[in-house]
Amino acid sequence: MQLAHTTDAARVLPVAWAARLIERMQALYGLKFAQQWDGIAPARLAEVWAEEIAGYSAEEIQRGLASCRGRTFPPTLPEFLGLCRPTLNPEAAYHEAVAGMSARARGEPGTWTHPAVYWAAMRISQHDLLNQGWQAIKTRWEYALRDIMAQGRWEPVPAPSLALVAPGGTVATREEAQSFLREIKEKTGKGLLGPITDHRAWAHRIIECAEKGGTFTPTIIRMAQAAIAEPTYSRDA
Repeated sequence: MQLAHTTDAARVLPVAWAARLIERMQALYGLKFAQQWDGIAPARLAEVWAEEIAGYSAEEIQRGLASCRGRTFPPTLPEFLGLCRPTLNPEAAYHEAVAGMSARARGEPGTWTHPAVYWAAMRISQHDLLNQGWQAIKTRWEYALRDIMAQGRWEPVPAPSLALVAPGGTVATREEAQSFLREIKEKTGKGLLGPITDHRAWAHRIIECAEKGGTFTPTIIRMAQAAIAEPTYSRDA
């Protein structure tokens, strides 16, 4: 079932869409669904569902329908709304956010069961999540998660970007750094040593080699792309 995306200006689900949603529920549950709403005119039933689901996004309604596939009995309307917009356990969501932000610090996307967990994590900040325990951050986290969830609409979790490292910081272990250098030398035929005339030469060699069919890990490709995209500054500036 394909649902039209709503806009901020008009976020009421049309009755026609509610009728199609009800048809889908009838197809899933058959007589069980019909008996549950026995005595209510189909047109009125569609109107009620349209009114109650007003403001829910297409993604949320799809989430509710997907959850129905694991239920033996059809949900009531309030139960269906709960399936569309489930209540997240704050502490479980916190641990998910810590694991997810740790993964993103390594250039990985992380695992997110709901985009609201990611956006709540962004509101708290990666630094605080990774450096403060549950008891220390509990109140802030619960408030942020509750506020984000109340919005009802969330942007998708974006792809991770490489974070800039402060002077003296480290981005890899000694073993990872050595592996990185070996991979570049093996696949480009050149090392990183010698007189430095172009600080981005290594990045250009990686991209050039990748375009010719060379294979590199996603992390190395992202590092090269980030280095090429970084602005340059004149010494006289």
